[in-house]
Amino acid sequence: MNLADSMKKVLKNNSQNIFTDFWQEDLKTILKDVGRDVAQMAKSGAGAFRGLKTNGIKITSKEMLESASDTLLIFKILPKRVYQGFAEFKEALVQEVDNQPDQKQKTIFSLKVIGALTSFTLGTVYSIKRGKTDFSFSGLKRRNAITQFIVAEVVFKLSQVLILRFLTELEKEVTNPEDLKSVRYFIDLISDRSKVEAAKNSEAFVEADKAIEIVENLKRFIMTGKKI
Repeated sequence: MNLADSMKKVLKNNSQNIFTDFWQEDLKTILKDVGRDVAQMAKSGAGAFRGLKTNGIKITSKEMLESASDTLLIFKILPKRVYQGFAEFKEALVQEVDNQPDQKQKTIFSLKVIGALTSFTLGTVYSIKRGKTDFSFSGLKRRNAITQFIVAEVVFKLSQVLILRFLTELEKEVTNPEDLKSVRYFIDLISDRSKVEAAKNSEAFVEADKAIEIVENLKRFIMTGKKI
């Protein structure tokens, strides 16, 4: 089966299982891991952020304490946004694949979407931590370095797991050798956290078109809660 047909099959038939497994199995683990990291940093003091400081991020002990309430808010709101954003993204994606004029264009469109998703996920940490991506929540009090760190980690890990689940299901369906090679390339890329820096400028890796637009809509909703 080619990439476009496989994508439609997975989105229509397997997406509910992907979301269910994500919500029941992955979410608690991800938030627990992020919470453990933040708690360890708080316990160790501002010195725990030395590695981040070398990248131009400065965090004080006062900011760590001030961000405690915001951390709980981030843990409450961001998972719901990611879940809802990807659910709506799925509907838009199926429609746009169907709208492509021929099989070649369907495949090109599908590859662009997967590439844009990977770019968004890998670039999130770099962009948010450096204030290049705005985010907002009702009740969010601060946007200091520690808050940016938490938002970046939560968005990255939630998106990474969901996209990996999607690509893994896609890999099971694709039989076209070249398409399968492309899917496996993106699985390898998004699985490797060390490639975040290499992807820091990847948000502009392709001219804007409908494939990029629906991914940007997803990103906008996750970060602001606003739809077009």
